[in-house]
Amino acid sequence: MKKLLPLSIVKMSGAGNTFALIDARKNSNWHDVEKTLGKSRAEFAKLVCDPVLGLSTDGFLLIEDGAEGFDYNWDFYNSDGSTAEMCGNAARCAARFCYEYLGRPAEAASLRFRTGAGLVTANVLGDDEVRVQMPPARFVKEVIELLTHSRGLQKFALVNTGVPHLVQKIKNLSDSVELKEMAREARSHADLKPAGANVTFYAENSQGHIDAVTFERGVEDFTLACGTGAVAAAYVYSALSSQKHVKVQMPGGLLSVDFEGGVSPLMTGGAVFVGEFKYNLEVVG
Repeated sequence: MKKLLPLSIVKMSGAGNTFALIDARKNSNWHDVEKTLGKSRAEFAKLVCDPVLGLSTDGFLLIEDGAEGFDYNWDFYNSDGSTAEMCGNAARCAARFCYEYLGRPAEAASLRFRTGAGLVTANVLGDDEVRVQMPPARFVKEVIELLTHSRGLQKFALVNTGVPHLVQKIKNLSDSVELKEMAREARSHADLKPAGANVTFYAENSQGHIDAVTFERGVEDFTLACGTGAVAAAYVYSALSSQKHVKVQMPGGLLSVDFEGGVSPLMTGGAVFVGEFKYNLEVVG
């Protein structure tokens, strides 16, 4: 016997980085649905993100009731079912979702999310813009050398912006196309086990303005945008140039990163609603 389980899922885009979001608070119907699924959240994430059977998104995010001073907890999954401690573009989408779908009063100054990387604070600014206070950025290693089959010995900066990023400066961002196989190798390099790292390339466009793209864990490809990648690239660029305000153009859109306040950077960018879907999942009862 099969049961039809309609579930409301919202698809959003943060600079072209797409996410499926679910209201998973105690008073929602998610928990009744979850009991019937017969699937783990990781398995369900892969289904929801699937380009054929799902919503074709880069990630899956469940918004849960907050506790201990947090407004909300979140449970985040990449499209392959793996987890990530933090995602800056998802944080912006989550903030607009909470304001407009969960009844958060518009006059509230900020939202406090509990993530795998700790506290993330977000402010909805209007005109689709959201500012997120990211986790502290830091160098794990200012220079790390990795031997790759496709490109030989490569030098990166290893940065943590909530998740690890290998950052490499290149002459033109178009060169990243030819570096894709190298990025794939570096992403899961033996020297970075067990977690590996995202790989972010950047090129200076003009003073205070860089172009960047990230090869993301869990997606296993370049994505249109990566919030933590934008911050990682801006952090390395800022350290070399002393620029405190950095504009980061990613393939999917423009992000602004501000280091004026210290090690916890502010990232600002768009977060837009793509659509609300009644997702019908047939499971064996």
